[in-house]
Amino acid sequence: MSYKYQIKLALLRKNWEIVEIRYSEEWWDDENWKIQYRFNSAIFLYLCFITDPMFEGNRKKGQGIIYEIKATTKFPQNWNDDSNTIALIQMSKGKFDLKL
Repeated sequence: MSYKYQIKLALLRKNWEIVEIRYSEEWWDDENWKIQYRFNSAIFLYLCFITDPMFEGNRKKGQGIIYEIKATTKFPQNWNDDSNTIALIQMSKGKFDLKL
């Protein structure tokens, strides 16, 4: 089971839904999701799938090696902008399902 599928299931269990999946032109942003609380549409967050800044190979969007996943109140300005981060998962540390 992929980590993105695990995240989708966890969001559904906690009454969150994905309202938009976006791809930006930034090298560090592999993909980002706008998620919204099912019972209050004014509550939303961004899940940002950040590409490993040390990865030097050629890659297409969706093929990146994901360094971390950030939950933010506003879309980050750059890959290490934590000013609006409320939670993050470091993907390099292993045991993703336990962190979720």
